[in-house]
Amino acid sequence: MNSLVTIYIYLNMKLEKTRFTEDFANINNLRFKRWILEPGMLFRSGSKWWGDKGPRDKQHNGLDLMLYETDERSQKAINPDTKVPIMYEGTLIKCIRDFLGYTLFAAHEIYEGDSQLFTIYGHVQKPVDTVIGKFFNRGEVISTISEPANSKIPPHLHISVALISKAIPLETLSWKLLDNSKDIIFLDPMRFI
Repeated sequence: MNSLVTIYIYLNMKLEKTRFTEDFANINNLRFKRWILEPGMLFRSGSKWWGDKGPRDKQHNGLDLMLYETDERSQKAINPDTKVPIMYEGTLIKCIRDFLGYTLFAAHEIYEGDSQLFTIYGHVQKPVDTVIGKFFNRGEVISTISEPANSKIPPHLHISVALISKAIPLETLSWKLLDNSKDIIFLDPMRFI
C-alpha cells in the first residue's frame, strides 16, 4: 500500500485511540505497565519474532501481543485463557480457523469512503456460536487466547486493524483474502491501542 494513502487515512478518519490496553489489563486483573514488543511483533515487520527469527513470507499485517512489564518492573507473558476485549463497539461477523487457533472479525460502524473499519483478533479460542452476529460494547470480552496445539510459537494475540471495501462479501473473509486483496487497507494497530 502507498504510504501517502496511509497518511491520508490517518489524517482524515479521526479515529480516537481506544482503551484496549486499559481494558485488557483490567479484565485480566494484570498489574500492567506497558507492552514489551520485539521487532518481529510489529506492524509491517518482515521478520518473525519466534524460532529462527527468519524472514516472514509477507510483511506482518498486524501486531502480536505477548509480553508486558508489570508495575513492579517484572516481565510477564499472557497465557491461554487470557480474556480479549473488543477495541471499538461492533459486531462479531465471522470466525475462521488460523494456524494457532481461531480468528475473529469484528465490524464497526466506522467508514472511510466505501470501506468499513474491522478489527481482527487472531490466535484466540473458538467462541460459542451464539456470539457471531452479536453486538459488543467497547471493552467487552469476545474470546480468550488459545493454547497453540503442536506449535513452538507461544500463546499470543494477533491484532489487525483494517479498512475493508464494502464490495467484499463478508462470507469470503479469510487470511488468504486479507493477504492478497487490494481492497483491504491495513492500519498500524499501535496507533489505536
